[in-house]
Amino acid sequence: MTAARTLPLALACSLVAAAPGHGAAQKSSDFCKPGSGVDMVDTSMIVDDAFLSAMRDIGVTTIARYYDTEDETIPGKRLRPEEPALIKSYGMSLVVVFQHNNNKAETFNDWERRGPADAAEALKLAAQFRQPPNGAIYFGVDGDFVGPGAAFHTDDVIRYFEAINDTFDRAGVSYPVGVYGSGETCATLFAEQLAGFCWLSHSHGFTGTPAALEGGWYDIEQFLPTECGGREVDFNRLREGVTAFGQWMPE
Repeated sequence: MTAARTLPLALACSLVAAAPGHGAAQKSSDFCKPGSGVDMVDTSMIVDDAFLSAMRDIGVTTIARYYDTEDETIPGKRLRPEEPALIKSYGMSLVVVFQHNNNKAETFNDWERRGPADAAEALKLAAQFRQPPNGAIYFGVDGDFVGPGAAFHTDDVIRYFEAINDTFDRAGVSYPVGVYGSGETCATLFAEQLAGFCWLSHSHGFTGTPAALEGGWYDIEQFLPTECGGREVDFNRLREGVTAFGQWMPE
């Protein structure tokens, strides 16, 4: 099993019930300016010099891009071979997240097929891009799918991540597993020791997210999308004190 950070059970349980205290989610448009204080930007479009130059001027140090299947859900979403070296030339690191319809509950209902298949595709791309062993691969849970009650898909999400970890273990790789999603998703997967990094989605009303923000149980906070650098982006900020969140420097 990949190394994971374990969330104390009492705190994990409290994330469901804790009252919001972090305030309204900020928009990425608040940060489309030099010296904005953001650390990372994620984009579903292929990066180029103009975009990276604009992001460097803003103060971004990490670019987040996607691993996806060849039939990518958005044209340009899947990381391209020419991008890592270009990102490195701007002195920026890279973070990757696997997403292919991970905003649909059906993806996790189909965990027995999708978990191993998504993990295998992510490993293929990691090998292609020579991702180092300490570089995390995040997997998206881009919906309010984890929590108590019949309307949630907690067991399916857990099984999906179990399949990912099992596939990594069988392949003999040590890539840390991260999760992009709600505070409750992070808490649940930490408690199950199935993920070690938490990237909170910009949907700050999702179950457990206000409490995760208030309690500091996350690594990356995503802000609402905006247009910046000639495209739609989401800016992200690291929790205070976080320096390692699975980012890596391309070759």
